Amino acid sequence: MKKYINKYSLTFAVLLGISLSACKKEFTKLNTNPNSLEIPNDPTLVSNIEVNIFYASASGAWTLGNGMAQYSTFSQDYYNHQARYAPFTNQSYWDQMYANARDANQLITDAKVSGNKSMQAVGLILRAYSFAQLTDLWGDIPFKQALSGADGNFAPAYDGQQTVYTDPELGVLPNLKTADDLLKTSTQAISGDLIYGGSVAKWRKFCDGLRLRYLLRVNGKLSSAAAEMQQIVADGANTLFSSPSESTELTLPTTVPYAFPSLTERSGDYSVKYLNSLLYTTFKNTGDQQRLSLLFAKNPNSQYATGFSFDNYGGMPIVTNANSNQVGNSSNFNSAQFISNASPAVLRARVMTYQEEQFILAEASLKGLISTGTANQYYNNGIKGAFADYGLDGTSYITNLGVVYNPTTALSQIITQKWIGNFNVAFEGWVEYRRTGFPVFDANSGNLNNGKISSRFVYPTDEQSINKKNYTAEIAIQGGTDDANYKAWWEK
Repeated sequence: MKKYINKYSLTFAVLLGISLSACKKEFTKLNTNPNSLEIPNDPTLVSNIEVNIFYASASGAWTLGNGMAQYSTFSQDYYNHQARYAPFTNQSYWDQMYANARDANQLITDAKVSGNKSMQAVGLILRAYSFAQLTDLWGDIPFKQALSGADGNFAPAYDGQQTVYTDPELGVLPNLKTADDLLKTSTQAISGDLIYGGSVAKWRKFCDGLRLRYLLRVNGKLSSAAAEMQQIVADGANTLFSSPSESTELTLPTTVPYAFPSLTERSGDYSVKYLNSLLYTTFKNTGDQQRLSLLFAKNPNSQYATGFSFDNYGGMPIVTNANSNQVGNSSNFNSAQFISNASPAVLRARVMTYQEEQFILAEASLKGLISTGTANQYYNNGIKGAFADYGLDGTSYITNLGVVYNPTTALSQIITQKWIGNFNVAFEGWVEYRRTGFPVFDANSGNLNNGKISSRFVYPTDEQSINKKNYTAEIAIQGGTDDANYKAWWEK
């Protein structure tokens, strides 16, 4: 378990020379000592955590998350094994999130020493996000003892998901609430911030966006969730994103080591990645010409066709090995956006967006969890925000058949549009499917999990060896099997 305190310790030197754009939130050049991570409120520590989190979100989505959320499909078995829901450890993401939690914990400690409440809040937010990622993807995890390596504990016990979310000292929701309280009154500087340039007000909105995400996720298990959501919305001018420009996202550089994954991917890996049938059908049925043609290329059989037609594109089902007909009729990702032109709008790493928040509020309003605003209003805002994220205009799209708000099918509409908008956002599309069942995923063709959509990753192999005693005790709680279908606390 030494990875909890040692692994992935980065220096800030890798960030030097990468420029900041205020409107695009690109990486900034910070002329600071890359070897001084022990200094309280050292800006390099903030920057390192941010870079790691955003790169992990983008790379996790591109390599695996998009497949598990049925945005993309691999045409060959060698590449698509995990995206077909075979049990998988996802060791690298586990390591990344624990490293982020460790570094955020150090940031909190340093900020307390210096008395900087803003930096303390940033640390609490980033630690909460990292632990939320871990518990939503693996279930019960080493938690309360996970960051105690300095005390000589390299075999931390596991804690249940409810504890990860609600523990008064370290829990995701209490930590985010504490961060919000700190940011309400603090005017102290946030040094080294690549996301918002040190804006305390925008960090508070990011914090409350995450609170809304997680409160909605556990609403069925937490009686206080609705009241907390209403409290956040009631102070909307200070707590809610006002537009897509306030979303928590970074445009990744075009060079290694933190380039967007499509830019460094081997041609063989890129060429076998296709538009999934479910996303293609959703685009077609809702008349979504703009996002389809931006993100995906015409299929090989129609590559020379002029003008736009949905028939010039196509989606591939989850398959073992695609036949020539499936390959010929299926669309690859648009290389003009993902490779050759390196579109900043497309290659942006996203963690929490305006459009997701609006869809959260739409669902909360529909279910009576909040009384401010209407589900229809939030739904339309979410769609327009999702289009704006790519520099597109969604005004006419919201009037399309199947898109225009319908109270009878509103929940499905809200979640489906949220699912489209969460493309390339870590594993959120898959996580939200597990919570809601929308949109309806294909659980049959090419499935390697007995016709089921998996509910979690299995634990990394390191846990089975280095932390064997606690791993074995945890598996006993789950019925004796490290089962990819063991449901999350909030799924049940």
